[in-house]
Amino acid sequence: MSERPVVPEGFTTLNITEPFSTRVGPIYGRRDGDMLRLGFVVDASHLNIEGVAHGGMLSTMADQVIGMNIALANNQGNDVLTLHLSVDFIGPAYLGDWVEGIATLSKVSGRVRFGSCELWVQDRLVLKASAIFAARVNRNKVLPKD
Repeated sequence: MSERPVVPEGFTTLNITEPFSTRVGPIYGRRDGDMLRLGFVVDASHLNIEGVAHGGMLSTMADQVIGMNIALANNQGNDVLTLHLSVDFIGPAYLGDWVEGIATLSKVSGRVRFGSCELWVQDRLVLKASAIFAARVNRNKVLPKD
């Protein structure tokens, strides 16, 4: 490993209150037009037995990248729930690497929404993922039957 990267300019720590996400952070975010880029620095708590970022951490990051952008597209905060996440691991992320996620959204309206993302370490692709999310509904409302 070369020199430990720093968090890139413009990225700030996200205030995520979800218990699981707070355990794997910090996760950083930066607005890029209408989209939100997310990233994290691989630390010792993210490593698997092989000494690279655990697939569970990378999958969690992909889920966050797609879900937060789908929610942001509708000003919904984090009120979307993952229905399906498909992940392809392309290459490793090492201790100290800055891993950055970029989302592409396919459908952001209606009850079911679709998106994908890529995770990068500099110019090296680490992961590709696609996901399906459901928009949460107000639990006080009675929903029509499908």
